[in-house]
Amino acid sequence: MIPLESQINLRIKNNTALPQPVSILSILPNQDTANNNNNLYEFNLTGQSFVGITNVNIGISNTSNPTVVFYNAPVTSQSIIGVVSALNTLNQGLFSYSGTTIYVSSNYYIYSNISIAGSSILGTTGSAPVGITIDSAGNIYTANVGSNDVSKITPSGVTTIFGTTGSQPQGITIDGAGNIYTANYISNNVTKITPLGVSTTLGSTGSNPTGITIDSAGNIYTANFNSNNVTKITPLGISTILGTTGANPQGITIDSAGNIYTANAGTNNVSKITPLSVSTILGTTGGLPYGITIDSAGNIYTTNAGSDNVSKITPLSVSTILGTTGTNPLGITIDGAGNVYTANLISENVTKITPLGVSTIIGTTETAPYGITIDNAVNIYTANSGSDNVSLIVQ
Repeated sequence: MIPLESQINLRIKNNTALPQPVSILSILPNQDTANNNNNLYEFNLTGQSFVGITNVNIGISNTSNPTVVFYNAPVTSQSIIGVVSALNTLNQGLFSYSGTTIYVSSNYYIYSNISIAGSSILGTTGSAPVGITIDSAGNIYTANVGSNDVSKITPSGVTTIFGTTGSQPQGITIDGAGNIYTANYISNNVTKITPLGVSTTLGSTGSNPTGITIDSAGNIYTANFNSNNVTKITPLGISTILGTTGANPQGITIDSAGNIYTANAGTNNVSKITPLSVSTILGTTGGLPYGITIDSAGNIYTTNAGSDNVSKITPLSVSTILGTTGTNPLGITIDGAGNVYTANLISENVTKITPLGVSTIIGTTETAPYGITIDNAVNIYTANSGSDNVSLIVQ
């Protein structure tokens, strides 16, 4: 698929000076008399190819201010349709629509870094997918809490039921051999599914496991929501309690030294548990932390479903708010450049937050996205619990 960024031309109303945006083919004077606002920039999408794309998402970031303008428009018959009318947060930018052209007016600032992303449905899943993971070949796997199974979706969108699980699987992870593991909330155990689809119970957990992660030796760890602890299960199925957490741990992640971190929804903080079972509070978060991830420098990030933002906690326990998100962010992932992505349950979209804290909405999803993952090409996937499918957002 041709990157959508290369398929857009930007035109400037009234010959207004503007630096060349990195993702736009050309900037040309626009002689069209429609929408006579000063500093009006025109995206002309007529005749462009959007094969397999159901939505086009246009984001504009201000070079002198982190304000972001965003709008999502549906695609039909290889063109943009619908009425575009959206103000940015400072009421200084306006989208308007005429024919098959989207216009963006700005009266105060110069904008650049203009890009778009395409949203589509990769494939269907079992009932109420919550967790999501990806293998090295780009196959997507979801933990389906409503049907007690795991779906596999190939990069071409072919969907199968990969294997059955315990009751109400929420978290999901994968090892280097392609074995899938799920944390089963009601049956208090972990299911292992081999690459051939053979399902077994690997071991028991604490009460109501939600998040799950794995270390380089193949040990499995679960965050146990109602017993406020972390279970460790060896590849041979031996289960122990690794350490205690704050109240109601949801997400879980691990660093290269084997330290475990949990996002504690009941106490708005993050626990750190060493391989020797020493438990401490690493730092505080925003309201109701749910998802958790880690970067290569050991910084921890949580999605805060109660405050619609992402917390960053350094290895030295310094806590800050990295950036804002859509409504009720749950799942979280990170790319190699340190950009953080969240799946926003209520607003049904995905937020991208740069390492400098600039937040944008990069694409919409289907209904009630929970889990989120990313591939090597920085494509984003969400498990949509309300529509039983997986969204693909091409950046």
